[in-house]
Amino acid sequence: MPLKILQPADVLALDHVRMGIYGRNGVGKSTLASTIDLNTLVVSVDDENVRPYMGKANIKIAKIRRWTDVIDVYDIVANPKSGIQVLAWDTWSRIQDLALGHVVGYEPSDPAKLRAYIDRIPKRVEWAGWGQIGSLCSEWQRNFNLLPVHILYLMQEQDREQRFGEEGDIQTGPRLTPSALQGIRDSVEILGRLYVDLSRGEPGDDDAPPTLDLNEGRTTHIPENAREERKLFIGQHGRYLAKGPTDVLGRIVKDPTWHRLTDPLLRRNGQVKQT
Repeated sequence: MPLKILQPADVLALDHVRMGIYGRNGVGKSTLASTIDLNTLVVSVDDENVRPYMGKANIKIAKIRRWTDVIDVYDIVANPKSGIQVLAWDTWSRIQDLALGHVVGYEPSDPAKLRAYIDRIPKRVEWAGWGQIGSLCSEWQRNFNLLPVHILYLMQEQDREQRFGEEGDIQTGPRLTPSALQGIRDSVEILGRLYVDLSRGEPGDDDAPPTLDLNEGRTTHIPENAREERKLFIGQHGRYLAKGPTDVLGRIVKDPTWHRLTDPLLRRNGQVKQT
């Protein structure tokens, strides 16, 4: 097959967003995704909450329970008649868990077969197995990224100790295997950490503390009148994994929404609006 030469405008990434967002449970990842007003398919593993999408007529939910369901998602999104404009994985971390079950042969997803798994212990995943899991995730991520739709990867957060000598530094990023994480970092334009800050309550409220990061847990005081503010960090940091066009969005996006994140990117790439 001859090498395919494209004009920059023909590259899908220029007019279709590839974005990854990670954060702790309850920080508002699904709530952010619910601000999408395009025809959206949200892929969710069976035990994840989809309540933020209720009342959104433009958002449909695909609940999957095993890794092989991923091909069905691909077939649906790849069909031009589906009308899907955005594919959101809520969460890609749980999709990786399905890949883990597939690799070790432990997939108690059929209610009729649950009894067969009740006393079965999953195999321990060795290093080679984790590589297979990462390869599965990265390969199918590449397949989905070739589709002419916007893609949003929501991911759970994980702290990892990076060992350099006797003591290690803590690095915070998506809960993915190193191989799967590398696939995400290479393919998305935005990789952001969603978190919540507390700021002072009403003006003149002397009982409210100064701004503090809930995730650090450095205080036991619970301010009653504090205001929660969601922020997305996309800058460079020694601890938090992130990347993004800070020249367009800044290092921190306050109260992030779909359009607040994507419209500046599409305008920069010559797209007036999302279609």
